[in-house]
Amino acid sequence: MVQAFGFFQPTQVFVEEGAAGRLADLCKLYGSKPLVVYSADLEAFANPVIADLEVAGLSPVRFAQKDPEPTCDFIDAATAELKAEAPDCVVGIGGGSAVDLAKAFAISLTQEAGIWMYANLSNRPPLPLKAPVLPVIAVPTTSGTGSEVTPYAVLTKTDTKQKGTVQEPAIFPKVALVDPVFTAGMPPALTASTGMDAFAHALEATINVSKVAPMAELFGIQAMKLILEWLPVAYEDGKNLEARQQMAFAASLAGMAISHRGTTTAHAIAEPLGALTHIPHGLGVAISTVPVLRHSLPAASASLARLWRDVMGGEALATEEAEAMAFVDALEALMTRVGLNKTVRDILGDEKCEGLRDLLVQNILEFKFRPLKQHPVEFDKAALETITADIIG
Repeated sequence: MVQAFGFFQPTQVFVEEGAAGRLADLCKLYGSKPLVVYSADLEAFANPVIADLEVAGLSPVRFAQKDPEPTCDFIDAATAELKAEAPDCVVGIGGGSAVDLAKAFAISLTQEAGIWMYANLSNRPPLPLKAPVLPVIAVPTTSGTGSEVTPYAVLTKTDTKQKGTVQEPAIFPKVALVDPVFTAGMPPALTASTGMDAFAHALEATINVSKVAPMAELFGIQAMKLILEWLPVAYEDGKNLEARQQMAFAASLAGMAISHRGTTTAHAIAEPLGALTHIPHGLGVAISTVPVLRHSLPAASASLARLWRDVMGGEALATEEAEAMAFVDALEALMTRVGLNKTVRDILGDEKCEGLRDLLVQNILEFKFRPLKQHPVEFDKAALETITADIIG
């Protein structure tokens, strides 16, 4: 008997060279004054896009994101200034944080409370939205978070060193303009970390035990296949537009996957790790994934053995546990190939790792326990201490 499931993916997606050329006509659907949020280091990309909007008769409001992880206090302060501009839609140009910032403004410019109150935390529900949010159009310049097709926006709260996620169907972007040309400038290290973040989204959505979501598995398996094939190519030859387009497509597929089933333990670790250390999100997810999977064996062998066959195309081995181990070994080989087989200590040094494990485990258990319950193996405090010790090194 087929189990019942739901599926909701309202974002119109264009994956093509020159996709950003559609932006002006799309903005006109909502008015004449788009708020254009972009990463400050992408001025060269943003300027011609904004110029095209002006030529089309629009009056765009610029907002350059200088901090790679804008805080809730920053968002609230910026919102107070931007309300006077009265934009009618929000365009996000950049990586996941820029698109997430655009989504945050879509909420904060239309609601009364501070943005953190709309984060859906494991230890408290969010405030309900009391007014329609502004429409969002996403123009991603990395192939990682898939934020261009998700209802999520990750927020950073400085005083408690937390990361939390808004989970609102209202902030699904109306349109995602996925242009591989915009990702061709990513350096190899960023290509690798964002690519592995997308792989982790696809992986975690596929093995997540929280609900029936066959579309998440369909998208997730295809995304993992594409990343396995094309991430090494994009890493080694960043100007290869076919590799860039395939990775951009894979990231969007992985974003659709997590939209319907969500993430599990690697993300539950990586988000507080980023809040505590400022390690970029994609890198934190990448270095957390293999240790989590190794500690998931043999209990999660069935889930991972399936991926050995369906994703890796691996031959049948003697046992499911052997197939699961083969999958993890192959993933670790990919990580090594793209320069990501490392620990937190390799990245930050000894001094910044002092006492980090205990703080990290405490943060996970207090604020990110919901994703732990979605993993095929639910880890307790002792297990998390062992896993995070491996991640930190």
